[in-house]
This record gives sequence, structure tokens and C-alpha cells, in this order.
Amino acid sequence: MASPRVVVNASPLIYLSVLKRFHLLCDLFGGVYIPTAVYEEVVVEGSGQAGGQETQTAITQGWLQQIAVQDRIAVEALLDELHLGEAEAVVLARELSVGRVLLDDHAARAKAGLLGLSVTGTIGILMLAAEKGIDIDLKRDLDILIQHNFRVARELYERLTQDS
Repeated sequence: MASPRVVVNASPLIYLSVLKRFHLLCDLFGGVYIPTAVYEEVVVEGSGQAGGQETQTAITQGWLQQIAVQDRIAVEALLDELHLGEAEAVVLARELSVGRVLLDDHAARAKAGLLGLSVTGTIGILMLAAEKGIDIDLKRDLDILIQHNFRVARELYERLTQDS
């Protein structure tokens, strides 16, 4: 079965970089795309911060593609509820007929779901990697994410780390 294609928002790029697991995007997915607003947020505005260099390198290597969203009206319609990068990621996923978008923000995940997209976040990427046999220490990774202001519900944290 071919690996799925995905559109990624800024937070998974940043948090996977913090974890030194940016490569999981290439390892797990058959096509990885970011909209222009996410490129601007992570690479331009986030220059020198987690995710910036990794994103630029992945684009240079060719496994991550930056694509401009065409339907600006659809993006504008989402800006009441979402940030620009999230709105562009959702619209780009629909434009590319990519069924999955990688988002962490609760409101963005809910909106993407309402629009018929499957949603996976940073934690889901780690779990998918573990399912594929990649060595993942979920408790360690969650603890690092939390130290970097990643929000995870206490109940979810406990459920995911109970076997650790």
C-alpha cells in the first residue's frame, strides 16, 4: 500500500524538530506538503528556531514541497476561527485531494474534521511511527513536548504512558 500524502501545519514541523524526529515525516508519508503561510511562519519568521532549518533542508532535498493555496476566499472564510497557517493547510489539503492534514490545534482539528479531512497531530505521528516498528519512547517524547509548551490532557498523557 502506498504511503499517504499529507499537508502539514507549523506545529508538527516545530515539535518533531524539537524531538529530533523531523525525519518521521519523510519516513511515514508518501508526499509531504506545506502551504506558503506555514513556510513563512516556520522558515522565515522562525529563522534560527526549531523546525526552520529542517523544513528548508527537506524542501531542498525534495521530499517536502511548498505549494501556494489557490482558493484565497476559502482561506479568508476560515480566518475567523483559525490562524493563517492552519487555514491554508486545511484548504491546501482539499485542493490537493489529500485526505490527511497534520495539525495540533484543537479548533483547527475540529474544522478540518468538519470539512471531511482526517487529522493527525504530533502525538499521532509518534504513535504511527511506533506502529510501523520505529523505536519511539513515547513517555520521553511527551515529556520533552510538554517542556516546550505542548499541551496534552493529563488523562491522555497517563493513558499513553501507563505501560512505560
